[in-house]
Amino acid sequence: MKYNVPVGISNHHVHLTEEIYYELFESEIEKDRDILQGGEYASTSFVSLIGPKGKVEHVRVMGPLRNYNQVEISASDAFILGVNPPVRQSGDLENAEDLIIEANGKTIKLKNACILAENHIHMNEKDLEKYGVQNQEIVKVYINGLRKGILYAHIKAGPKYVLEYHIDRDEANAFLLHNGEELTFEVCSKSEM
Repeated sequence: MKYNVPVGISNHHVHLTEEIYYELFESEIEKDRDILQGGEYASTSFVSLIGPKGKVEHVRVMGPLRNYNQVEISASDAFILGVNPPVRQSGDLENAEDLIIEANGKTIKLKNACILAENHIHMNEKDLEKYGVQNQEIVKVYINGLRKGILYAHIKAGPKYVLEYHIDRDEANAFLLHNGEELTFEVCSKSEM
């Protein structure tokens, strides 16, 4: 059975620890706007990313501050920077790419921090029950617009999450997707796993 899910396009961004944030910024982290996923927000702070080949500027710091540093970029960003980050779920940073971040004239090298984020669908407990899926389960997402395709995503469950399919800007652009657009998904059969 297929179900509808709205698209949420994820641009490059960083999650920082208190220690790293306060090394770069002198003031408290401030909220610019809430994002759909409960308790998370886009801050008013930005950093630049520096790699062996280039620089990507004006990359937003997301809040609240976390207990690990993570830089989520697109394949296009990786090409500009000259890095080769793995495709990973958020928080899975073992052997992730090292990257330098810069703000206010200060630079810090983050070890094992940079990834290309896996596509995922945010759900809360009620959604899991409604759609008959489990946290981390893999589903197929159907794209039926001008550029058709099937992508795979894992379920990312949390008590404050709101139903939304997260895809990075590169992939969204490739399929001509827009924020809020409705796609459909279904559970993968055992033969597809």
